[in-house]
Amino acid sequence: MSKSNEELKSELMRELSDDIAEQIEEEVDEEVRERVQFSRFKSSFIAVAAAIMALGQFSEAVTLIEDGVNSLRSRFTNTVEYDLLSHIHVSNTEAYLSELVGEPQVSRKINDDIVANYYHTEKFLLTVFIEDSRVAAYYYVPLEEDFNPTVAEYAEGDWDLMVNTYAQFPANPKEYLVDHSKTTSYYLESLDSGSAGLFLNNYLGNVSINSMQGSQLLIKLYGEEVNGSDESILQTQTELREQAQPNFFGRGTLPIELIQNSILTGAEFSSFFGQ
Repeated sequence: MSKSNEELKSELMRELSDDIAEQIEEEVDEEVRERVQFSRFKSSFIAVAAAIMALGQFSEAVTLIEDGVNSLRSRFTNTVEYDLLSHIHVSNTEAYLSELVGEPQVSRKINDDIVANYYHTEKFLLTVFIEDSRVAAYYYVPLEEDFNPTVAEYAEGDWDLMVNTYAQFPANPKEYLVDHSKTTSYYLESLDSGSAGLFLNNYLGNVSINSMQGSQLLIKLYGEEVNGSDESILQTQTELREQAQPNFFGRGTLPIELIQNSILTGAEFSSFFGQ
């Protein structure tokens, strides 16, 4: 006996729902699958996707599936954000960047030729410098302790932000800037391009623009810069590079002074992004 149209539709819906569930579960870690909130979110998502399919809107359902998988991955992992940041490169066009990350919430002129655009998310603050409608430099600062993108590779393994030290980064430092006051606290380095080539600078640093506290070694180095000797400055900087984990990474063709000029104070960060 042949199946009715309603029976065929129901069978198709069950198969599609199973496929959706399997796809979502493949996108997250084993640890994430065990969480109650993930199971509830997944069930709700599948129900909505199934309802859309039942109405015959298959293209809309495909879009929903893709958006839903990314939403799940972003909620329970950092892979979506890591992938986004990995696609930002010096010399990208401004139009490409807009398609990738949208429009900035804040924009400021750094000098007559360069504009710094700020993109704030729950997990990171991204700053992109635009010159002649192209990316001249960029950097990002994690806003969560477990946001640790891999930004370089070296012989012993990957170099992860807020995990590895300055001394472990596979490039040589050229110059640095340090400051510590009531309104701002940062240590910034400009390093050679290493394997990146194309005359690019790498930028590493520790900055305090939100609730993350400034490094004690940073404060000590600033004190040595004000009152110490060349020997004590070098010793303290060496300690910082060997012990501190940067929370600031970027690349670009700009001098470190222009990067410095874009760093937000705590008051500016709160005013611009309501933090």
